[in-house]
Amino acid sequence: MTRHFQLTAIAVLLGVSGIAQAALTVTSGPVSFSGSASVTATGGQVASATNSNNGATIANVALGQFDAANGVLTGVDIQLTSNRTQTINGTGNKNNGPGRTVNGSGTSNASLSAAGVSAIFAPNLTQAGSGCALAHGPTGPVSCSWGPNTAAAVTTDTTVGADEQNLNDYAGGTVNTSLTLPSLSATSTMSATQGQAGSGSSATYKVDWAGSLQANYSYLLHSLASFDGSSVTNTLTLDFGNVTQNSSADLSFSLFNLADADRIGLDLDSVSGSGDTGTLTTNLTSFSDLAQGSSLAFVANLLTSTTGVFNAQYLLNLSDADFGASSTRQNHQLTLNLVGNVVGNVTAVPVPGAVWLFSSALLGLLGINRRKQTA
Repeated sequence: MTRHFQLTAIAVLLGVSGIAQAALTVTSGPVSFSGSASVTATGGQVASATNSNNGATIANVALGQFDAANGVLTGVDIQLTSNRTQTINGTGNKNNGPGRTVNGSGTSNASLSAAGVSAIFAPNLTQAGSGCALAHGPTGPVSCSWGPNTAAAVTTDTTVGADEQNLNDYAGGTVNTSLTLPSLSATSTMSATQGQAGSGSSATYKVDWAGSLQANYSYLLHSLASFDGSSVTNTLTLDFGNVTQNSSADLSFSLFNLADADRIGLDLDSVSGSGDTGTLTTNLTSFSDLAQGSSLAFVANLLTSTTGVFNAQYLLNLSDADFGASSTRQNHQLTLNLVGNVVGNVTAVPVPGAVWLFSSALLGLLGINRRKQTA
């Protein structure tokens, strides 16, 4: 059995934390099925006899599940396109005695079930037989039959949404769907019961059900975290350079959920740091459901009370927003590197007084020498 996936965009609006977002769909493709179930009612020297085959299974159909590589699963519809056809036939028999007619009828309903899906289809089907007659008198053993009578096919189409709490059942492999007849019964009738023993009647009622099933999956693209608003940037290095001791030093940066109308929100779940995190710090805090095309600004600081070369690394653990099937959400990680060098203040070195006295004496001697030369 071949399954295929067809990608289409639909104009469905999903309320994701109050934000309307377009959704995408992918389908498992139609999977055909065909099956039947029947029940026979038999009565002997009674006016009416009923038998049931409730819960009879028509078919079990395996549908391809959603691939989490596509995105986050947000909804599931099971689509049924089918027809039900009913047929009834019967027999009667008697020995010598009064004449009589025999007949029968049948009724059924239908159900589709899967994880988080349960649907009973209307209308219920009901069919009456055409009957036959057994002659009056000393006939000896005699029998008659009627039918089979086949009714026109009844269209049985529907689309049923799966419960939200069952979305995880539709991700990763195959999902089993079951088509059953919760109620399936037949009744045989005989117009007279007098006469010699051995008279009786039977009626067999049968339902054929054929068509196709498919699963339609609604989803949003995975969030896409970045340090840059125009392209994917998973690593950012901020270099403070040389900073004078006891001065202020800070650098700003932003986190983005890259733009796409079909993208789910972004969560920052946690931040873990290593290295000189006491000197190189940030104001990063957890957030949830950062919408596609949006950003949040943060600041990195270099504390300059102590001189030296400092390095720190912060790992940002992010994920898709908490919406839809949890098993289809993905995690992300960004890396923030901080580098800085705190240097001491450069001040003028004072000249000792002895140096000044020596310089003055030297200049005086040079002046006396020039006067002598002039004389």
